[in-house]
Amino acid sequence: MRIIRNERRIRTSSAIAQYAVWGGMLTLGVGLVISFVKPEWIVVTMVSLALGFTLSMIGGFFSDRFAGPLAHYKALNEALKYLGNRYTLLQYTLPSAHVLLGPGGCTVFIVKTQGGQVAYQENGRWKHQQKGKFFRQFAGQEGVGAPDFEGERGVGKMEQWLARKLPDTVVPVRAVVVFVHPDVTLDVGDAPVPVVYSKKLKAWLQGPGKRDPLPDDVHRRLTEALGIEAND
Repeated sequence: MRIIRNERRIRTSSAIAQYAVWGGMLTLGVGLVISFVKPEWIVVTMVSLALGFTLSMIGGFFSDRFAGPLAHYKALNEALKYLGNRYTLLQYTLPSAHVLLGPGGCTVFIVKTQGGQVAYQENGRWKHQQKGKFFRQFAGQEGVGAPDFEGERGVGKMEQWLARKLPDTVVPVRAVVVFVHPDVTLDVGDAPVPVVYSKKLKAWLQGPGKRDPLPDDVHRRLTEALGIEAND
């Protein structure tokens, strides 16, 4: 499998994650010290605490995506390792963050790093239970949210982009939600979008998720539109 990604964006986002977290902790510490040493400086204290909290949330948000072993691009690369040379993974180069070009079209991946238990309920809502969930989200960890809606939005962005690049060509685009945490448990049988453990993603793509190949000329035009150079 080939990997094409925006290394500059990854480096910048990783740096934001690192410095925002430390900056937030430092600012929070300063605010707490001022509250004890100069209790009459209530405005300064409140500003410091608010700024520190905001920086911590920003740092946590970026850390969840770009730092550590569960960084979205790292975890997805690991899950798709040795998929085969007919596949190309494009990361942060298109309207959707993670797009896999395969013989049968494009797959938009929605990456989730939450552990614990995740379920799709009859009312169409997603439920997430995890130890320390409140404190994790307080530190900036993203909630599960609505992965099916995220997938629909990601597919829509890619379809609009492809319609401009290939106005006379219909390209199949689908979304797949991938949970990369090693200790997550999924109960999502009725979800309107495929939801897969990262360790089973490759087998799913080559099994239940396998699609019929596109005609050679369509695949060639799609490859060119995505900016992928042909293999020698």
